[in-house]
Amino acid sequence: MELTTYSGTFLGGVIWANFGACMIMGFVVQSSHLWKLSVSLKYASKAKHPLYIGLGTGFCGTFSSFSTVILEAFEKAANVEAGSTNYHYPTAGYGIMEFLAVILAHLGTSILAFNIGKHICEAIEYQYPYSFSTTISKIAVGLAQAVGIIAYIVVIVLIATKRDGDWRVWTFSCLFAPSGAILRYFLSIHVNPMVKGFPMGTFAANLSGTLVLAILTLVVRGKVPGSTDESQLITNVLHCQVITGVDDGFCGALTTVSTFVSELDSLKTKQAYKYGALSILSSFCLVVVTLGAYNWSVGLTDPVC
Repeated sequence: MELTTYSGTFLGGVIWANFGACMIMGFVVQSSHLWKLSVSLKYASKAKHPLYIGLGTGFCGTFSSFSTVILEAFEKAANVEAGSTNYHYPTAGYGIMEFLAVILAHLGTSILAFNIGKHICEAIEYQYPYSFSTTISKIAVGLAQAVGIIAYIVVIVLIATKRDGDWRVWTFSCLFAPSGAILRYFLSIHVNPMVKGFPMGTFAANLSGTLVLAILTLVVRGKVPGSTDESQLITNVLHCQVITGVDDGFCGALTTVSTFVSELDSLKTKQAYKYGALSILSSFCLVVVTLGAYNWSVGLTDPVC
């Protein structure tokens, strides 16, 4: 997001993270030859393979963020973006156009990326029908586990020893992200099958993550009630960095666009429209009744970090 957010950008921020995550997800979902050997010998299906779960649910799900899309849609619709001079829409009704612009841009780009990933996979597997052996799979899983544990320890050490710098937001994000990804995984395993044709686990993860993000954004950006200046509720930089880390890490990993798009692709047409519309509108309503209500009654300002 930092790389793709700059002055003058046409489309920036999380849209490119979602694009990359959905393209990789499309590749993983479409792949079949990659898992043929190990699945036939050890696993019931490729969906049970640790590498498949790690790439799809783990990497792609964490790389993309549904809650950030909804928050961006609200900030554009309500004209309350942080760190920028807000424009004056001709009327408040123009916020509806901004909401639709954000949703259509993100959803259209993500669906396009998902299909590009599928097409790339088809082309590669046609030319190079390679399959992971059980030995290669074990080595890859073991290596991923080792790198993950070491990286997490490094993050904890950096947080404990390096107390200054804007990069602390990144380390706090890395600290909280695994818990969000694990929670989303268990929701998908245990809750998704409850309602046929409606992935309730992903729906619950996206709604709850969006609600938490809205509340934490309120805490970080909210003005002090009754104050006449721009004083924030949170004035301590470290506290702001921790909360922002939960925003980007936990909420970003708990909510997912890549899995959301993959589920839309797998559902029947009527089911997909129902699932997509309910997910987006319900999440947006949660942001409106929390962050929106505070903005209109008290006000928002830029965070201290």
